[in-house]
Amino acid sequence: MIRDIDSSNFARDVSRRTRRGRRALVFKSSKCRGGDLRVESALERDIGLLLDIDPRVVELSAQPFTLELQSNEILPTRQHYKPRPGIKPRFYTPDFLCTLDDGSLVAIDAKHSNFIAEFEAKRKDVEDCLRQHGIDFMVIPEAVLSPTIMETVGSLHLLRAGYLEPIRSSAEAEILTLLGSNANWLTVDLSSRLSSGRVGLLAGLLAGLLTADLSMPLFSSNSEVRAAQGDLSHLQFLEVRV
Repeated sequence: MIRDIDSSNFARDVSRRTRRGRRALVFKSSKCRGGDLRVESALERDIGLLLDIDPRVVELSAQPFTLELQSNEILPTRQHYKPRPGIKPRFYTPDFLCTLDDGSLVAIDAKHSNFIAEFEAKRKDVEDCLRQHGIDFMVIPEAVLSPTIMETVGSLHLLRAGYLEPIRSSAEAEILTLLGSNANWLTVDLSSRLSSGRVGLLAGLLAGLLTADLSMPLFSSNSEVRAAQGDLSHLQFLEVRV
């Protein structure tokens, strides 16, 4: 059991749910208050990783609140709902809430394609209610995920750990020197010149020193990187509204 007392509050503690097919997943997030995100499926984990690395997302939370659709109340949890005579409540809890760099809020539901049709019955109600609270809404299906992208994102996510900062800094200094002589490199050539090899090249992508088409295998024989000059748009993998 994962016990993390520093986590921020959440509307639904997925780690304590019963009658589930698998245990909840927890991963570290640089954009979540408390430092970690609890999700309840591999799809949510992957979407969460993509949001966490996206430069447009400045703050991220999972299971952030519960929305009661009849009254349009935003509640910390279902347990905070006060029953009203003759009214059957309808609850909805988004998977994520993102604060974007323009100040806007987006609630996101990560949903497998075979459940989207079923969700359509209440999607408009959810969108209308959230809009009244100044929150946009998106459903992201698993069809947008690429195994190639997720492999790279997984490596980038691990490389952001604090204890790896010296490796990142050293690689960034080496990359800046090498870009002074050539702004375009085959990934295999550039990584061979870095003290930390492929890890160093990944550090360059994280820092915005390098950019690449990450929909392609990063270290294939013909894969290329080029100088990014601080641009991090190569880390925008989702059509998040801005």
